Amino acid sequence: MKPFFCLILLVNLFSCNSAKDKIKIDETKHVGLTELKTDMPYRILYSPGEIQQAKKNAELLKEAYLFLSDIMGPKEQFCLLVVSEKDWGEKNTYFPASVILPCYFMGNVIISTGKDLVAKGIEKRILSFPEESKSEFIKTFTNDIGEPDGKLFSEKLLIHELTHCFQDPRNKEIPYGSRYLWELHANMGLYAFYKSKRPNELKSITQLVDFYFDHLPTDIKYTSLSDFDTYNIDEMSGENYEYYQMKLTKAAQIIIDSLGNSILKSVNDFIVKYDDARYEKLITEDYNKKLAIEIDPRFIEIIHSFLEMN
Repeated sequence: MKPFFCLILLVNLFSCNSAKDKIKIDETKHVGLTELKTDMPYRILYSPGEIQQAKKNAELLKEAYLFLSDIMGPKEQFCLLVVSEKDWGEKNTYFPASVILPCYFMGNVIISTGKDLVAKGIEKRILSFPEESKSEFIKTFTNDIGEPDGKLFSEKLLIHELTHCFQDPRNKEIPYGSRYLWELHANMGLYAFYKSKRPNELKSITQLVDFYFDHLPTDIKYTSLSDFDTYNIDEMSGENYEYYQMKLTKAAQIIIDSLGNSILKSVNDFIVKYDDARYEKLITEDYNKKLAIEIDPRFIEIIHSFLEMN
């Protein structure tokens, strides 16, 4: 083969690989949003009139990104979307207008500038119990003007969703295999960050979880991790999904306190390695063995002892 044609072949080959390996962000949700300029390797977009909230979220995101990337390595191709209640819906989010929740999908971390369902649920819970049973709880979730404010917790879920972003280096449309593992890992990222970087705010996580289990609902249908992996979120009640998140947050606390922040990278690497296609080929026993071998045997012991596997 002549040198000229060899060169053309190599150029085409590398061009194809470059196109194939390019990481894309779903920009269909960026319509009408304004960009906040930063010196970070990600983008921040916000709804009109919400620049102050965007700056507040940007400060938290930067601190958390530096913390998580120092442990797990960088995740540079993503955006934070700070979306007003008016703009919430299919145009700028992956939820209908009536369902306002922090989320991550295909390179977009999305949070609301208003009160989401998590914040409203916390405030409703504050009002539903006698004063003597919730005095510390009320104090933790009272803002500077003396009002109950569930956003003192729900805004922290930005870190939970950012951790999901690290789990998804290719910004894939199809999520990874085990839902319980990536939700547990996201809560590990949340807990580790506040324990390490903002310990004075950690009580808004730990007190919420402890308060929940002191007043545990009795009508929970699904309780095992296998159920959590089997049934879609829309197949269980909001209370049932909340139950799982509280259990997984408590487990995350135990794991980080016992094994340290470095476990975040081991779990993240495991999630990335066993994506949905390979996960489907593993039976539960094989999956658990791999968790013990490739992460830490104590990790799966904590999961077995605290969470119902089946």
